[in-house]
Amino acid sequence: MHYPLLLLNHDWHSQRAKLRQGRVRPPPLVAAGLDVTLSDEQGRELKLGGLAVIFGTFPASLDEYAQMARLRLNLEPEQARELDPVLNTRVLAMWAWLPSMQRDCYLEYDRATGLEHAWLIGPSRESVEIDFEQPHPDLDRAFLEALVLNGPGHWGGATGLERLITKFGRLPLLVAAQIADLLEHRPREPRKALRAAQALWSDLSADDEAPWAAMSGSEHPWTCVQLGRLALRLGLLRAARLLLSSTNAAIEATPVAHFDLGQACEALDDLPAAAAAFARFASARPNDPDAWRRLLFCRLRLGHLHVAEETLRRYRGCGGKDSELAERWLGVVSKSRLRAEQRSLLAGWLGAHLHEAITNQVVLEGLIDEIGKLRFDGAIEALSAACTRARGDLLLRLPEDSDAIAEALVRTALLSLPLLGQGHRDEAILSPEAVAENVVMALNVWSDIRLQGSLRLTPHLPWLREVAVLTQQAQRHG
Repeated sequence: MHYPLLLLNHDWHSQRAKLRQGRVRPPPLVAAGLDVTLSDEQGRELKLGGLAVIFGTFPASLDEYAQMARLRLNLEPEQARELDPVLNTRVLAMWAWLPSMQRDCYLEYDRATGLEHAWLIGPSRESVEIDFEQPHPDLDRAFLEALVLNGPGHWGGATGLERLITKFGRLPLLVAAQIADLLEHRPREPRKALRAAQALWSDLSADDEAPWAAMSGSEHPWTCVQLGRLALRLGLLRAARLLLSSTNAAIEATPVAHFDLGQACEALDDLPAAAAAFARFASARPNDPDAWRRLLFCRLRLGHLHVAEETLRRYRGCGGKDSELAERWLGVVSKSRLRAEQRSLLAGWLGAHLHEAITNQVVLEGLIDEIGKLRFDGAIEALSAACTRARGDLLLRLPEDSDAIAEALVRTALLSLPLLGQGHRDEAILSPEAVAENVVMALNVWSDIRLQGSLRLTPHLPWLREVAVLTQQAQRHG
């Protein structure tokens, strides 16, 4: 039995042990240089020659791992020169993180003797020596899996993946990596990724969700993640949700899958699950404005107005712009089939918080014209007259010089109506009373934020009834 030259209680080992125990993913590949000296006074003395994280490369098997050590990590000369303190030592020590085993494979290669020894270490500091004379199929699978899970930077692109498939066969993880690569580089062509998937799973199609759903639980979690992401882009929403939501462990290594799970759940009207998925993505990518934007919309649609304040703060804190948020919201209003109450909450809350951005983007007359073209066959006189009466009534209820506020309130009322976008498929055509109540909800939310609640409206105002009746007529003819 051999023991590591670098004892397991050394700081370099201890740092990785803390990461393993804390369930933090250690750097995938790390190399260190060690020199051994012998003297009559000190006996054997170990001198440390430097420690470096090795990027962009990872062995696909135990033998490749040992070969990397022998060939100075397969580095180009210029890269190798930068690592002289590591590579110009007698012993090259290496740690390779194997996520499926939750262990490090620690190797020491002695250039003086040409011998290598390796140990599996962890999850704590326990170690097991590896016998290079014996086959290790489980360990080889763990190395190949780690290579795939380390991400695209290690695959060598489409060409590198083809080489891996030639060497190891069309394994599910490698095909899943091809899918991920195509989704990254050909996002608008999901059928190319589908063809790659069909080379292994021939029964998958863009028309039938059943074969996709059957994959959940039968393949590696990371493979299910990539299949779920592809299913989402093919419009197979239920299969996408099932594949993505059953693979939490793999998603931790693939944060974008949280985002895709959120999109699938949101499209299926499963807003609590969508909000939870977007929250996990935002936690993993806290500097991504898109994460906070999607989470904000979900929380508002759920009526979680208090926590939405913090979500908006986080969006702005990582560089999100109000103008872009307003533009995305207007896109949601125009394209999504929102429930009436959700539309009103979005109109009132976002209209108030994004007042300046909305004012810069939406002119009231232009909004009336657009609604007229979409819903009234261009005959907008009745709607325009109702908006004029609404503005006059609001001016009577507001302090002097409140033209801008009155206009913002009329704009908020229009954006709370299902006139720019279709109503929700599960809701019948709303009665005028229901329409009026939803408009009032939006206006009172706006007033609570911008006017400290000093303006309170009721659904019985004549202009509100007029707008509500026009909305019902437009829905029936739509």
